[in-house]
Amino acid sequence: MRKSVPRAPSRVLERGRRTVIDFESNAVARLFDAAETVFANEGFAGASMDQIATLAGLNKATIYYHIGNKEKLYQEILKRHFSRFADRLERELADCEDPLEGLRGIVRIHAEEYSRSRASTRTIAHELADGLSRTGAEVRAIVWRILGVTKRYVDTAGARGLLPPLDLLSVHYLLVGPLILHEIVIPVAPTAAEPPSDWRPPESTLAAMQDLIARIVVPALAGR
Repeated sequence: MRKSVPRAPSRVLERGRRTVIDFESNAVARLFDAAETVFANEGFAGASMDQIATLAGLNKATIYYHIGNKEKLYQEILKRHFSRFADRLERELADCEDPLEGLRGIVRIHAEEYSRSRASTRTIAHELADGLSRTGAEVRAIVWRILGVTKRYVDTAGARGLLPPLDLLSVHYLLVGPLILHEIVIPVAPTAAEPPSDWRPPESTLAAMQDLIARIVVPALAGR
């Protein structure tokens, strides 16, 4: 008679919640969409699990089962946001050898991603304003993938004599910082500070900001 072999404990469940997120789950999709909106509007400190659960149409027990606490959920949202940038930058610029065109590509991809999701932009802005203080090791590794693309082009341009010695973070935020600011400020600017009646600025768009950086900022870095 064969002895029964004890089954190994499941690694999917631990203490009443999943240890592996089911990204195909409808509940998880609704949860992430709701969390993106609430974190974007309230920041981490102001967001509550009650708000997220209500917006997602779920109870808090379901959130805990699928993800865990608010800190864990926030980390997953940050990973989701930053991974979109890192994946696109690495994929679309893999074959770009011209460093100045590469920097323009970085601007373009960031502009397109910020335009795609204002919630993503606002959440990233909250986190940057806090000095990435809540980013865990996984999220920081993704951020360094993003910065690594900028570093590749800054280093290449420097080696070819196209750019003077420049600080990596200064270059990166000079290129993409105005895009973040545009998406946060422009929607509320008309009500925050109306211009004089005899002066009406042209409508500002993210595409126009992208073009301005590509045509003026990148050549200026190269002294052209």
